[in-house]
Amino acid sequence: MKRNQTGDGTMNKLGIRVLFLAAVAGLSLPTYAASINGKVTDASGKAMGGVMVSAFDTAKEVSISVHTSPDGSYTIDGLADQSYNVRARLLGQDDEWTNDVSSGDAANFKLNPTDDFNQQQTSDKLFSLVKWDSDKDKQNFKMSCAYCHQIGSIGFRSPEEPVDWETMITRMDGFGGLYKHTQETIVQRLLDAYSEEAVEDWTDFEAPAAPSGKATMATVTEWDMGRQDATMVHDIELDEDGMVYAVDMINDAILTLDPKTGERKVISIPGGKDPETDGIPRKGPHSIELAPDGSMWMTFALSGQMSKYDPKTGEFTTVSSAPSPRPRGAYPHTLRIAPNGVVWYTDAGAGVFSLDPSQDNKVTQYKLPTADQAVGGGRGESRGRTPYGIAIAPDGMIWYTKLNGNRVGRINPNVEGGDVKEWNPPFRGPRRLHVAPNGIVWVPGFGDGIFASFDPKTEDWKIFELPDAMNQIPYALNIHPTTGEIWICGTMNDTMIRFNPETEEMTEYRMPSRVTYTREVEFGNDGSIWVCNSNYPVRHTERGRGSIIKIETD
Repeated sequence: MKRNQTGDGTMNKLGIRVLFLAAVAGLSLPTYAASINGKVTDASGKAMGGVMVSAFDTAKEVSISVHTSPDGSYTIDGLADQSYNVRARLLGQDDEWTNDVSSGDAANFKLNPTDDFNQQQTSDKLFSLVKWDSDKDKQNFKMSCAYCHQIGSIGFRSPEEPVDWETMITRMDGFGGLYKHTQETIVQRLLDAYSEEAVEDWTDFEAPAAPSGKATMATVTEWDMGRQDATMVHDIELDEDGMVYAVDMINDAILTLDPKTGERKVISIPGGKDPETDGIPRKGPHSIELAPDGSMWMTFALSGQMSKYDPKTGEFTTVSSAPSPRPRGAYPHTLRIAPNGVVWYTDAGAGVFSLDPSQDNKVTQYKLPTADQAVGGGRGESRGRTPYGIAIAPDGMIWYTKLNGNRVGRINPNVEGGDVKEWNPPFRGPRRLHVAPNGIVWVPGFGDGIFASFDPKTEDWKIFELPDAMNQIPYALNIHPTTGEIWICGTMNDTMIRFNPETEEMTEYRMPSRVTYTREVEFGNDGSIWVCNSNYPVRHTERGRGSIIKIETD
């Protein structure tokens, strides 16, 4: 039976709480034709290439970032006719700021080596400080304790006493998934790496080389989203007009961003908590996808529901994520929508499902193999075999991953029961996968810091290591619809990685903000790349904010 409902079973017109951060007053769209330029040198006056220069509009909570050329020059285009605070940043150098720079003016910088490089280090380098008895123990910790946040950041290191560390670690969902001997020693291992005494004894890191070549040929725009220290921008999606929709998992809300004007809106999900106040979320919107009819479908992980939001009417249609008559699913997770409008999704605690809007939102569950598969011992996503990523191939086949069960599987939706087949990949922790137009399946390996291609015809795997692989945790990847390049989340070191499958060239783009934890990759109709920063707790991030990030490459 079709149910057009909110969380309490009734259909309501959406009550929208709107937070306007309008770009300008009035009805006309703002123009962004101004620029700021300048040059960056070192203390001796030598030009510095590869320095990231960012123009911050504090009123609109947005920044635009570029890198300097080898001669030290830069130009930030696309600015409004107003003043900006401008920052120059390079690992190993102190940040330098020039405030109230009017567009059209120049801002020059002279950088000096930092005396506190340890505070600048990305989390992959800081995670490497934790000592393990084996790579397997380290991998187990990554798989259990890096699901929501980076390891080693200043925020992560906030506990002071052993009891504080024990409280923090044992309350995490993944604690029960740690090996028993690791549970008994983890507090001391973290103290040895991250206590105040340990930090004082750190050997200074060597600053990495400045970005060069293609790694400097990008413009990155970042919009801060949600409430200070109280937001989790988990996933994003773009509609056909370029409007960005994000799910705020801890506030039971949809956040929207109009990139043309900078206007944001906070849309309260009926039956959820008030997104403007603290409290326990009831719905937990996790993932969001655009349907062929222009609606947005979401997984409500905490309430075990699927929900459709109609941007034109503001109405929600919310149903159980489990087959009738079950009132709810376990933990509906990632979803994708087929060209025929059928919604496919994983439930981290149950399996793979389809929901057909044309058949009164009928839900079908596909039974997955379970023999000889690892089972996580934690809570939430850390428990069970954990069906996780899902993708729809060009030939209509459905591909999925099991994060803890360590499988990549395929479902044939044209066959009763799905004719399910699974493969055991030669790496640990397959997460959010995608399938290329040529049928090759691309999968990130969260536990091993790699990504891989799989050819279903030959059943051959090809593995590609990310830089500093054992300290990296690639959460997701996606395939650019125009170039065919693979974009991978550099989740532990504030980067996005671009990979050309033809040449196998890999380019790493640094993001403007420290502690940028990315979980999903989307693409705009103009070829731009979109991600969001969803590190949780959000207070660990540089400004204590979730954000939406747009990357434009040359």
